[in-house]
Amino acid sequence: MYKNLEIWKESVDLIKRIYKIAASLPKEEDYNIKSQLRRAVISVALNIAEGKCRHSAKDFAHFLNLSVSSLNEVNAILNICEELEFLKNIDEIYNKINILSRRISALRTKLLKLK
Repeated sequence: MYKNLEIWKESVDLIKRIYKIAASLPKEEDYNIKSQLRRAVISVALNIAEGKCRHSAKDFAHFLNLSVSSLNEVNAILNICEELEFLKNIDEIYNKINILSRRISALRTKLLKLK
């Protein structure tokens, strides 16, 4: 079950952190950056869950790849927010994103070796 995966648990923790960050963004960004940031971070967890229920390692690996892509999107949005001076001092969240990305990628690599 996906709920037992450490990467799932870490992705849910990241969702909570990103939602707090999104809440601090300007009100005029509710339907732009804020919405896109929330969708991207949720996509990480949803792809892990969907991939886990697939019947092959190759399929699961594909969904893990989508999760990593969503993490890259979250990272890019946060970078844009910094450039727009909406956020600052978020190195900790970048670190968490990088660690989760490496863990998901490692599992993906392991799964692809099973085929």
